[in-house]
Order: sequence, then C-alpha cells, then structure tokens
Amino acid sequence: MGGRAIDPERGIGHLRLADLDEDQILGARCAACDYNNWVNRWDIGRKYASGATLDDLRPLLRCTRCGNKGNNGWRIGRINRDSEWVDVQPVSHRGGI
Repeated sequence: MGGRAIDPERGIGHLRLADLDEDQILGARCAACDYNNWVNRWDIGRKYASGATLDDLRPLLRCTRCGNKGNNGWRIGRINRDSEWVDVQPVSHRGGI
C-alpha cells in the first residue's frame, strides 16, 4: 500500500494480507460489544494464505470477549518498528480470528 490513504468509499475489505505494508498491523472489532483487539497478521497469512482478502476472512472473525461471530470487522493501524510493542495475539488453531 506504500503509505497511501485508504479510500473511504472502497474500504479495506478488498485488501489482501500481502497488500499490507511491513509497518501495518491488523486488528478486529466486535459488532456486538465493540471490543477491539490486534491480531497477528503473519499467523493468519500462514494459516489462510496471504492472498485471501480481508472480506474473505471476515466471516471467520469471532470476538474473544463475548463470542459474537456476526458482522465483526477489521481495522488497520501502523506501528513504530523501533518500539517495544508486543500486544499481538496468536491465532488459535481451533478458534476464530
């Protein structure tokens, strides 16, 4: 993505994991309880293929707080690679994303 702004009309659903810049992080938001959590995009890419779009993967999202599986969404952020940021959660092989 090269640091380009995301078009609000198009959203992010068409993006593939492989389209994300190295400094971008992927998060999920629960539609039921509004819980937000960052996920490990590299684990997701290994498990589901980096060519999958975020829209392809969206039905797999399950809230780790309330268990909701419906209408959850993605969010994208950026990190400073020089920071000591460690709040990335691994993807369980049994659970949702």
